[in-house]
Amino acid sequence: MPRNLIVDPSNVRSRSVITAPEVPVNAYEANFEAELAAYGKDGLVDILHDMIAVRQFETMLNSIKTTGAWNGVEYNHRGPAHLSIGQESAVVGQASQLDPSDFLFGSHRSHGEILAKCYSAARKLDPAELENIMKTFLDGETLGFAEQVGHDSLLDLAENFILYGTVAETFARKAGFNRGLGGSMHAFFAPFGSMPNNAIVGGSADIA
Repeated sequence: MPRNLIVDPSNVRSRSVITAPEVPVNAYEANFEAELAAYGKDGLVDILHDMIAVRQFETMLNSIKTTGAWNGVEYNHRGPAHLSIGQESAVVGQASQLDPSDFLFGSHRSHGEILAKCYSAARKLDPAELENIMKTFLDGETLGFAEQVGHDSLLDLAENFILYGTVAETFARKAGFNRGLGGSMHAFFAPFGSMPNNAIVGGSADIA
């Protein structure tokens, strides 16, 4: 930081005009064949899967918060529930374009961002690296719970791991991604590029 900053009033107070560039609005033209060629059938199915998973997570949390139960399972969640229902395509779309090593800094409504970024990273990571991350994280404690849910492949197990770690964190449980200390608004999983978010509305700074 400079110790002295000289400000010349004749310059900073002189008249001028700021000209903003034109910003296209609603300029995207849907072309399914082009998107299919770019992402492939499996890629588009993965994107749809992740959007549904995010919506289901938020629907579950909303049900527990408003009725005290979900699908017959009763639970009293006393923490916050800042939902992002309706924003699934935005979080999944951005995550699909990021590599596992890319960082995503969320907002105060970040459940979808955590899930989408982690799902995307899990698919793109080398299987051996993916397995090692899950086994070594918290000495395998979170993975131990994820393994109790049915799975047919390493990616299925990774989905269980991501979902359980996020749910447990939301409900302030020890096996959560942040030992239950982050909760709903401060949950993150750095090994997959989901970084700590900012609970202040509009407080997350863009990185460019």
